Amino acid sequence: MIVEYRLLQYREHPERQEGRNFALLARAAGQTHVRAIGMKRNGFIDLNYYRAIAPRQIQEHWVFGEWLQWLQDLATWDGAWSSESPLVDTLFASLAAQERQIVATAPRTEEWPEFHDVKIMLDSLEDRLIGTMTKPPEKPFSEWIEDALLTSELVYRKGFSREVEVSFDLPGAKPFITTFPYAITEEPRMGFKTIAFHGAKKDIQQKVNDALLSFQRAVESGFLVKERCIVFTQTIPKVNKIYAEELEELAQLVNITSSGASQKLRELAA
Repeated sequence: MIVEYRLLQYREHPERQEGRNFALLARAAGQTHVRAIGMKRNGFIDLNYYRAIAPRQIQEHWVFGEWLQWLQDLATWDGAWSSESPLVDTLFASLAAQERQIVATAPRTEEWPEFHDVKIMLDSLEDRLIGTMTKPPEKPFSEWIEDALLTSELVYRKGFSREVEVSFDLPGAKPFITTFPYAITEEPRMGFKTIAFHGAKKDIQQKVNDALLSFQRAVESGFLVKERCIVFTQTIPKVNKIYAEELEELAQLVNITSSGASQKLRELAA
């Protein structure tokens, strides 16, 4: 049995000509099959898996869904696979010439013993050429934050900005300068710091100290009020509760992985 297949790759930097295989289009025994990262056997596509394929393109993962749907449609288009039709070759040659971040490899063939079941063959190709994941990667802290900001609609507030640098004058000393990863600079103002509370204690302590000093200066200057000094967190391990207690004296902690995070943000911003 001869199987012909093509691979789809994602290339973070197309000029390097290096990519991560994420889909397989294979034709054997007169049938065309699609296997892909995050694609269930019933054709359902779970784009959460693409955090591992394109971690810097979280907001663009829908593009992978469009490609996989196109492959599924192409696989069921009998006319495209006629031996007399160059359509498939033409389509993929056109894709290759565009040098996009998603590319298709040239067709490859393998010979398999006739007694092999097609499903077993596809499983083997998928495992060898694409790899399998038992579950999608965990949602990163930064994505939780972006989701909470969107669902709470804070991103639509007048004055919402990212990476806001603020300078506070100090009597007889150099100005204190800090950066809020997120801030609302129009009244009612809000300032946000982010601390995941995971990792080395030294790093956590440094972030806690930065947040405490930044909020202290912001409150003293009148730029912020305590009720709108916000620290985005995840679930805080018991061993790090002492840091949370320090922060709660001057800021509001919001666990952005909790179901009520968006509502709490709306209440704090009211």
